[in-house]
Amino acid sequence: MFSFLIISVTFDLQFVRVQAETGVPSALFTLVKDEQLTVQMPGLTQTETEEGVWVSFDGPTHRQLPGLKVGFEGFNFFFQLHTPEATYLGSMKVPEYYNPCGNLKVNFEDGIFSICLPTQKTPDRFLAQANINRHLTRPTPYCEMFGRSDLGRMLCEVIAHPGVKSKSFTAYKKDTDESIYFRGNLPGVEKMVVTREGVCVSLRMPGFELEDVEAGFESDTLIVEGKREGEHYIAGVRVPEGFRRENDMIKREMQNGVFKATLPRV
Repeated sequence: MFSFLIISVTFDLQFVRVQAETGVPSALFTLVKDEQLTVQMPGLTQTETEEGVWVSFDGPTHRQLPGLKVGFEGFNFFFQLHTPEATYLGSMKVPEYYNPCGNLKVNFEDGIFSICLPTQKTPDRFLAQANINRHLTRPTPYCEMFGRSDLGRMLCEVIAHPGVKSKSFTAYKKDTDESIYFRGNLPGVEKMVVTREGVCVSLRMPGFELEDVEAGFESDTLIVEGKREGEHYIAGVRVPEGFRRENDMIKREMQNGVFKATLPRV
């Protein structure tokens, strides 16, 4: 269902080129079965060797080498890795010692996918003079567009659309000084149980306390938002007919890292 969100930009090399413009040293985007999108910045492990800089990440587990596309634009290197289970998009700033006349090397072993960018003994004059920022620069779109008022409202409109089967979503972001991690799920990873008394929505929110979490309605969607230092969590669930949809009727509780919101029947 995430293809519904990025309908104007397909999930391919063009998509990751747009993300690289934000000044991120490296990033990895993973779309699993069109249901889960993860973003890691920086997202690639870089190892310098005599033959070049190896860029690697934990990839697919099957043994056959999946389809690969690579590209260069400006000071950035991009790749797209497509498997039956997932699509991986990566970007990184080109090393100063990159050798444009060398050949790329690819290795795929034990679930680790690696690409070697050839290097030379002296830095490339053009790259050395470019003064490339190789550190995580804020803000990025994944810092700015996150909250009940923006991302939550947009996803509420998505799950309310008649053409979208998913009627729930979850989104989680962890932002530290060194990295940004984002994970979004359509449908969400919540559990909803209907009883004779009402409906109970359970969400795993490890590390959050009850006072960190707010719950309320946007139209017919129950929105749960948790905030604490460096972490932000949003979930939305379309509530079936026959249950109260007033904010003051929501019973809230937290048990062992699981937040529960209970709504009585009408």
